[in-house]
Amino acid sequence: MDGLGAVFPRLGRVEILPYAFFEIRQRQERLRIFRRRPEDLRRAFSLVPEYLRTSDEVDSLSDYGPALGRRFRSLKLWSVLRCYGREGLQSRIREAVRLAELFERWVRDEPGWEVAAPRHFSLVCFRRDGSDDENERIVERVNRSGELFLSHTRLNGRYVLRLAIGNERTREDDVQRAWEALRQA
Repeated sequence: MDGLGAVFPRLGRVEILPYAFFEIRQRQERLRIFRRRPEDLRRAFSLVPEYLRTSDEVDSLSDYGPALGRRFRSLKLWSVLRCYGREGLQSRIREAVRLAELFERWVRDEPGWEVAAPRHFSLVCFRRDGSDDENERIVERVNRSGELFLSHTRLNGRYVLRLAIGNERTREDDVQRAWEALRQA
């Protein structure tokens, strides 16, 4: 026996590939880079998008439910279709989109506010003219009030508020109350 087989007789005959040592060194170098700024890596490889991130002081309820894998998502869709039917679901989606269009129009017409991105379905991304800190404080005040819940994201490096209409019980007066609460915050 020769080579590693002589040093480690239990391994028997072992072939050493010429690139194996190089591969190990590369991995060590990568690990060294990763350890310098681990928060950058967590941010870059996080599976949680910006709009779902919460402060460390708050428990995220998404951590306590089943993962939204393909099977669970299909079960949710099946149950919604079973409950509402195709026409009922279409009607509900159309109403949510109509309410989002209405809210978007109010934001566009109000001086000092802007729509930050094109509206997709029933999601409106908007912000008050001002600093990111000011917009972040608006989200904190509104969410703390319990009147409504907003999420946020970053678009083009700017802090943006997100209003998503999806509850089947949401009516036009609810969206009006949300807009009033935002304007007063």
